Amino acid sequence: MMTVRLVNCNKLLNNKNSVKRVLLKKLYSTVSQPAVQSTQESYEKQLKDFDTLTNITRKPRQKKPQKPPFAKNLFLGIFDTDILTYPQLEKEDVENLERDVNALGKLMKQNHMVDCDTLSNKYFRQNLSDYKAIGLQASQFLDGREYNVTESFRFLETLSVHNLRDNMIYNEQLGVQTLVKFAKEDLKKKYLHRLMKGESLSAFCMSEPVFADFNSMQTRASLSNDQKTWILNGEKTWVVNGSSADVLIVFAVTDVLTKDIFKETKLTAFVVERDSPGISYESIDTSMEIANVIFKDTPVPAENIIGEVNKADKILTSIITEFRLSSGSPCITLTKQILNKLTKNIIDQSNDTNMLHQTDAIRGKIGEIVTSLYAMESIVYLTTGIIDSYENQDCELESAIVKIFCSQNCSNTSMTSLDVIGTPAMARNHWANKCHEESLKYLALHETNDSLKMVVALMGLQYAGIRINDLINKLRNPLFHGGFILKRMWTNRRNASDDPKLDLQLGDHIHPSLYAASQHLEYCVKRFQFGTELLLSRFGPEVVNRHMDLRRVADCIIDIYAMTACMGRASRSYCIGLQNANYEMFIANAFCNAAMERVKYNVYKIYVGEVLTNDENNRVISKSVFNNKGYFPKHPLARNF
Repeated sequence: MMTVRLVNCNKLLNNKNSVKRVLLKKLYSTVSQPAVQSTQESYEKQLKDFDTLTNITRKPRQKKPQKPPFAKNLFLGIFDTDILTYPQLEKEDVENLERDVNALGKLMKQNHMVDCDTLSNKYFRQNLSDYKAIGLQASQFLDGREYNVTESFRFLETLSVHNLRDNMIYNEQLGVQTLVKFAKEDLKKKYLHRLMKGESLSAFCMSEPVFADFNSMQTRASLSNDQKTWILNGEKTWVVNGSSADVLIVFAVTDVLTKDIFKETKLTAFVVERDSPGISYESIDTSMEIANVIFKDTPVPAENIIGEVNKADKILTSIITEFRLSSGSPCITLTKQILNKLTKNIIDQSNDTNMLHQTDAIRGKIGEIVTSLYAMESIVYLTTGIIDSYENQDCELESAIVKIFCSQNCSNTSMTSLDVIGTPAMARNHWANKCHEESLKYLALHETNDSLKMVVALMGLQYAGIRINDLINKLRNPLFHGGFILKRMWTNRRNASDDPKLDLQLGDHIHPSLYAASQHLEYCVKRFQFGTELLLSRFGPEVVNRHMDLRRVADCIIDIYAMTACMGRASRSYCIGLQNANYEMFIANAFCNAAMERVKYNVYKIYVGEVLTNDENNRVISKSVFNNKGYFPKHPLARNF
């Protein structure tokens, strides 16, 4: 650890007590001082500021050089075995982190915090600020913790025990993070300080009533004649914290470049204050303080631009990637709560004549929940570890996978709890019903899992298509490349018989007890490569319209990435001797067994094509539904004679 000292105060900051003595001598001197410094609050503030400075420490966080994206390379059958070495923090960092997390956990259990049901409560936010739970990745000079992504997500897990988990994460990951990473110093001094002190609350204004892509965005900002003000017009929908936030992060179109039939939309990000003229609100949901925000000729000072004009797409790419990843923390916490409450419920219902917890029906369901929860934790902290370990690492695909996987498994767990508990869970105030409603938010708010699966599949296929373009060209034109096709026949023969050559030797990089799981993972990687090449060669550019196959591609890459995370984590736990590590090996093996079956099935469906699947049947049926504007078969009791 290396102490950071101000250049002009080296001698003073070498000794914390000397700082205080000098300050006290100055502040309580008989020499006349400005009136504003005569209050006790001013003295305490200055002492606190210097006390903070003397305790600033910088962690030497050295990152390795950037490496090729892991998940995208899986589309090519390339597996980076370094990823099987599960990332971890230094022992001292873990101890300090857990100490701070435990302190925050105690705060979140206090009655005055538990009873709070709105983030607009300034006292609630100030309590978070006192524990430095706002601005987790902000500089220590701004009184932040200067955490890396892994450490900050551990904090988000603890915050997620509160019913305001979503509001706090939206404020932190979208509002505060945008200013921390991209705002200029004057904006940070003006707005970030207020947010981190709990004096203000932020809202991220991006979604619109009709929003397919940037080109469809209707919110516009135009520069005034004096070049000092931007005039904002438009509407933002489903804005979390929109009902009470006083600092709005707004994205608007500021330029549109047109060339032939192509149109490129340029976005700019603004900080807009709540009391600015021309802003109105329509409340949608009170539980998350969701609202529509309408801007009508709203003036925004030119200095309130975040980053640069027309460069907000880079801001969005960075912020949304990490925000998708952050959805893993509340999903993990919620799933743990459901599992623990369900376990207690089952134990309470068991008795000498009815040992419910010993039945296969219950053990099967609980085992599946634990396995999925283990995989959720594993992929979240594998992804954060990759981001923290490598410079400017491309993890946009991994982050999307985390969002899909965690939200889906959280929802599945809540459905299982409803199924096990039965009729009592239908009560509106039953914990299982409440948890189920909570889990649904992560499936659909802002972006649905189904649409995100399309994004995952297309990102990977685009990456692969560029790099194996020559191969795909030969496969699509076999008559022009006879020699190549003859050489390819042996590979095709093995793929057709579902017997890929397993030559990645993944078992050499993990504990021998997971050798069988490593073979399953290797099989999945090879089959997935075959499925990728098959789709690209079969459909070419038209693959973007084969949505049923794209879903299968997304499901495959999600399972393969989760298998990698589970194996790496279990191997690390067993090798360093963590408590219950032997059970982690069972969990990793269980997940890999089930995931391999899913990947095998999905690739088979891609291989046999639409004729031997229901894809074409579904297209025909759905076409008739739309032609008839609804369900078209006659009632089963109907007659025509």
